[in-house]
Amino acid sequence: MATGRESIVPLEQYKLPPVGHAISGAVGSLISNFIIYPIDISTTRIQLEKKGSNSDRSSLLAMIKKIYNEGGIQGLYTGLAPDSLATVLSSFIYFYCYSALRNLQEGVNRSWGRPAALNIYQELFLGAEAALISRFFTSPVSNITTRLQASTNSQDSFAGVAKHIYKQKGITGFWTGYRASMVLVSNPSITYFVFEKLKALYLRSSNKPVLSSWHIFFFSAFAKSIATMITYPFIFIRANMIASSDKGKEPMRDGQPAEPKQRQNLFQLLRKVVERDGPSGVYKGMRAQITKGFFNSGILFLIKDYVATYLTVVFYAAYKMRQQSKLAN
Repeated sequence: MATGRESIVPLEQYKLPPVGHAISGAVGSLISNFIIYPIDISTTRIQLEKKGSNSDRSSLLAMIKKIYNEGGIQGLYTGLAPDSLATVLSSFIYFYCYSALRNLQEGVNRSWGRPAALNIYQELFLGAEAALISRFFTSPVSNITTRLQASTNSQDSFAGVAKHIYKQKGITGFWTGYRASMVLVSNPSITYFVFEKLKALYLRSSNKPVLSSWHIFFFSAFAKSIATMITYPFIFIRANMIASSDKGKEPMRDGQPAEPKQRQNLFQLLRKVVERDGPSGVYKGMRAQITKGFFNSGILFLIKDYVATYLTVVFYAAYKMRQQSKLAN
């Protein structure tokens, strides 16, 4: 018969439950979002600048300076509250779903007599599935935030923009760009996949049990940069779809209002940008987006790792108490 000590998993083998990963991811994303928010809002402005404007070729630093001159520090943090809400919700849901689905798939692999480790297709699929679920719940807040970031009117409010979206397009307006998000779910999927592969490769080659803080930051930042370069055209189009959806309708045609511009699908808009600005048009602002993603992902994963380490101890203590209580009974 197994003893009580043998029936309790050692701390080294204990796996943090999905809610622990969700909490650590949410905390990491909140802190990271606050640090890099001026880069975030400046990136959005660069993506939405009209071709031929003086700021069309502006650098990230130039755009940050421009926004600061217009509205000071407050201008650089316009829309921070709703964006933080969207970011925290997105990270919490994403990391919870990804961790839960990963645990489930590992169990399925073992039941089939295969190694528990996920293969490349499973990694990418689970990451995309978790991102798709996350984006569905956070798209409304994210869309409102993008409009706030794009607006130069400091009087715009979260409630005011939400009312405008509802009045203009109804409830479905809050999910403008969600189809583009269905393509963009590959971004966090690629990010997580590249990070996990870099991590596994380094640990195997260096014979070390864990990554250092520097390696966590660099591997996650590098992984996000790779994912951004691959998916950037769709990031650019989605930002323009959301921001331009409050431009109203086209002039009357044959006595009837024209169809709203935003009803064009993702690939129609992509083709329109290429025809208008050339192939390079869909890469406008990519350097700023990569810079944003590099620091955002690096800081997020770094903080998430720290928080997850402490949460593992807390969750393990609770787990051990429950197991001991069960054994005592």
